[in-house]
Amino acid sequence: MQYALVLTDITNHKTDRVFTYRVPQELSGSISVGMRVVVPFGSRKFVDGYVLGFSDTADIDESRIKPIARLPEAYPILLPQQIQLAYWIKEQYHTVLAQAVRLMVPSVLRKSTAGEKSVSVVRLTVPEVQEALRAVRPGTKKQAILEYLSGCTECAKSELAQKFGSIEQPLKQLCADGIVTVEKRRQVRSPYKELTPKHTEWLSLKREQQAAFEQIRDAIDRGNGDILLHGVTGSGKTEVYMRAIRHALESGGSAIMLIPEISLTPQTVGRFRERFGRSVAVLHSALGAGERYDEWQRIRSGEARVVVGARSAIFAPCANLKLIIIDEAHESSYIAGSHPAYSAVEVARKLARLHGGILVLGSATPSVEQYYSAQQGEYKIVNMTTRINGRALPRIEVVDMAAELASGNKSVFSRQLYKELQDTVEHGRQAILFLNRRGHSTVVTCRSCGETVKCPNCDIAMTYHLSQINSVGGANRLRCHYCGSEMPYPKVCPSCGSKYIKFMGAGTEKVEEECEKLLPGVRTLRMDNDTTRGKDSHYHILSAFAKGEAQILIGTQMIAKGLDFPKVSLVGIVSADTMLQLPDYTSREKTFSLITQVAGRAGRADTGGTVILQSYTPKHYAIADAVAYSYEEFYQRDLEQRRRGMYPPFSRMLRLVFMAEDPQEARSACYAYFLHLRQEIIKQAGYAETALYFNMMTAPIGRIRGQYRYQILLKMRVNEFTEALTDKFFELYNQYDNDRVYLDVEVNPSSLY
Repeated sequence: MQYALVLTDITNHKTDRVFTYRVPQELSGSISVGMRVVVPFGSRKFVDGYVLGFSDTADIDESRIKPIARLPEAYPILLPQQIQLAYWIKEQYHTVLAQAVRLMVPSVLRKSTAGEKSVSVVRLTVPEVQEALRAVRPGTKKQAILEYLSGCTECAKSELAQKFGSIEQPLKQLCADGIVTVEKRRQVRSPYKELTPKHTEWLSLKREQQAAFEQIRDAIDRGNGDILLHGVTGSGKTEVYMRAIRHALESGGSAIMLIPEISLTPQTVGRFRERFGRSVAVLHSALGAGERYDEWQRIRSGEARVVVGARSAIFAPCANLKLIIIDEAHESSYIAGSHPAYSAVEVARKLARLHGGILVLGSATPSVEQYYSAQQGEYKIVNMTTRINGRALPRIEVVDMAAELASGNKSVFSRQLYKELQDTVEHGRQAILFLNRRGHSTVVTCRSCGETVKCPNCDIAMTYHLSQINSVGGANRLRCHYCGSEMPYPKVCPSCGSKYIKFMGAGTEKVEEECEKLLPGVRTLRMDNDTTRGKDSHYHILSAFAKGEAQILIGTQMIAKGLDFPKVSLVGIVSADTMLQLPDYTSREKTFSLITQVAGRAGRADTGGTVILQSYTPKHYAIADAVAYSYEEFYQRDLEQRRRGMYPPFSRMLRLVFMAEDPQEARSACYAYFLHLRQEIIKQAGYAETALYFNMMTAPIGRIRGQYRYQILLKMRVNEFTEALTDKFFELYNQYDNDRVYLDVEVNPSSLY
């Protein structure tokens, strides 16, 4: 008798183990580890599960063992390395195994639907069409269909219906006469069909590129040796990536390339398809469910051996994975926003180990923690210090906006930025304007009582949106960027009734409005969360800009990195201080990185480039070091700041947020957990000395989406007790049972909102 060890697809700590099922005789020989199964379970009639192993014996009574009901697929859903990775994620991120497995299985499969799409194809079956035409009456639909097919031999049935209307009867007659056949075929849904692969020649590598590639190539051949590729913007890192991927493929392996923004996908996919053709698959959250399923199938079957995508693409079912590349590896978007809050960088490093492959982190501005790890020997640092063809990095000119305001300029544009924009437009070049705030005005206040209009569901100021894009109620609305609620902009103050309403702060809509006012007739494009919610909207906006259909591209951080437009000679950073105002220990790093990255969009061709940086705090070291392109200087300063404050990498921080509609319930649950953990810290030797800071408080944003929020913060020294105290934290978290209060947990949170 053979027994299967099955993990049920139930994300409950009480069922976080494998269960024993009998393998029926009819399934013996056709079932293997990693396959999805349907099994009876408890009071539920049937649930999905995954086979994680087999046994010839059972440790429970035979009469209690139920048989596997069926196999939805004839192949394993999970690779052996993915099963090992799931166990690691369970331990590393303190989650249940089923939740870890869900990261690797397409949602379409988990809903027990195949997800395949078929199309009816009409095909000629006779060798001589003219003879068949003589056999049908002229002027009929049968004749029209045959004449149409004579030029293409076969076509989709829907195409014929669109051209000739109702075709069921004539097709039935043609099939009966043996002239055509109608057959079902699987239709593969392909993202970015517009990006038709055009073969391009491989470029000759420059000296630094060649040296970087050789070190990556040697590491691939050894099967170990993770690399931090620290290359300035425009140094040609992408060409090195593609050369390394080609070597991985030639070695019989596959490769994954992660990018931080979905907006980068069309340009990246286009370049990769030019080199690797149909071997490239795309995975990210903006694809339709069917597209994701078909791309997953192409990867699983081995048809596609190069995967390009955002964070979740790290879970693609790649066999013999030789190389994982994470571009712009410093980006916080590589950290999942919900439990399990995994880091794609950490997951990639483990996955590379399981496959005997390597990980390459690429960035012009590595995170402080990544660079610190590299200096501790966890990564080999490979530097690329110059731009392709010796082009200079664009000069960054700083404008003190406090001085501009004092001189009477209340515009979002300094005089210098306006002058440079005029010059750029007059010479037929392009400009990028960056501001990391969407909407028109970020704050609406009353000049009489000073009250700010806040969201009724969140403790956050509402943003004024002039445009009606993605708005339920049309234009001229206030919108909350946390819960999405909207209201008409008030003509009088909701608090005191005064009509003296003032709009303060600028967003991307305001910048767009100012451009249209100061540069009439100049075409602009705006790229932010409001304009990119439609399918393929990123692609259409960037394609239009690349074709020169607009001279100015205005956007948030989705335009700050990775994009390459040769005609862009000017970048305007409208407000460089936005990120510095965030209440987290990475705000300086984020500011430095964004400035460096967005500045790198300028001057990527022979015309050179200029960057105008507007700031109210131009002497802050994060801004000053970015202007000087001095990463090392910034790194040393910020590392010292973190050492003084005992922030990561010199400590570990844990944050637990309690959320409920009733503020008292949220606070009570938070306090009870706090007291319980405090008792554990007091009674266990070594814990008190490890806990540098331990407290509960109202979250900085006390309410979001109608949920009141309280939080516990624990900051720990890194010593021999750190892991044990972390485990105790999560042990209590896993034991928590309160349906009315939701919990969210983070390790080293990048924001304390």
